[in-house]
Amino acid sequence: MVPISVCIIAKNEERNIERCLSSLAPYGFEIILVDTGSTDKTKELASKYTNHIYDFKWVNDFSAARNYSLNQASNDWIFMIDCDETLQSVDLEELDYFRKHLSHAVGSVNRENLTGTPENPGRTVDRTERFFSRKRFHYTGRIHEQLTPKYGKDMEAFLLNATLFHDGYLMDESTRMQKAKRNLDLLHLQLSEEPQNPYLFYQLGKGYEMIGDMDTACKWFGDGLTFDLDPTLAYVQAMVISYGHALLQTRQAEKALQFVNIYDDFSSSADFVYLMGLIYKENKYYAQAIHEFKKALGFEFANQEGVNSYLAYYQLGEILASMGETESALKFFKMCGKYSQAKQLLASLLQSTP
Repeated sequence: MVPISVCIIAKNEERNIERCLSSLAPYGFEIILVDTGSTDKTKELASKYTNHIYDFKWVNDFSAARNYSLNQASNDWIFMIDCDETLQSVDLEELDYFRKHLSHAVGSVNRENLTGTPENPGRTVDRTERFFSRKRFHYTGRIHEQLTPKYGKDMEAFLLNATLFHDGYLMDESTRMQKAKRNLDLLHLQLSEEPQNPYLFYQLGKGYEMIGDMDTACKWFGDGLTFDLDPTLAYVQAMVISYGHALLQTRQAEKALQFVNIYDDFSSSADFVYLMGLIYKENKYYAQAIHEFKKALGFEFANQEGVNSYLAYYQLGEILASMGETESALKFFKMCGKYSQAKQLLASLLQSTP
């Protein structure tokens, strides 16, 4: 068995638990499952894959449960996964090298996310820290908990050749509202304890975004960005992009033009460049919008699926069609592949073209 423990916390996850654990089974990890009060068959199903199952009384604190799971592991090196995730691929030799030579650092993995509703799913990709030594790191925060150094403030992360698949935010509207309310309650509780934590402002914005209250989401994102923040941090980049989209959705496109002042700090991100294209487009600065959408196409990686490919092509097609440049618009719409909105506009343009 490899000297790595996979730690999982669970509650009423009978729908997901076998799928998650079966994805881990081929790799020979020790599996630690901490149950926080299941009333379904979660523990029974998990027992097919591990005998390391522990009960933990829920105390409205995800970090407390995660840190308890770390303490139950036989190994110091931990790979953290959630029940609504599956391990798609991992390089065991790389993990072993990391464990022996990079003990001060954490390993990040690529995570492919399926979001939205079953009727209208969307895809995003992010990178999340999951491999670390429990001697050096632990979790902090009641919800949307963060891996945190035990000593000092710096945390060096390296991207591993590993991929997770996550579909926990693909849900119907009723489940979404229920989950968002739970999250918001815990976030407001933590904010009362840490009123100057900008990460909480970001997560509160995402919580209100989740229930469709974009005006309140705008407020939290905007207030969060008044702090003195490091623009290289992933959550700061995500907050900027979320704020920009929220401004556009609440018809504050002119206010969003202020993002030009932070362009140099965030223009290494395809998602930000695409956002700037949308901001310019909404303000009818079409030449600038075209420039940004074309620039987005030059990025290899993007968090939101399509912003460096078919969505950018679609926006270029829309702008050019509105300017009467039908031939160029048709070219870009054809490059969108199976994107349904582009196919509809393409068909409409072809019908109206002599």
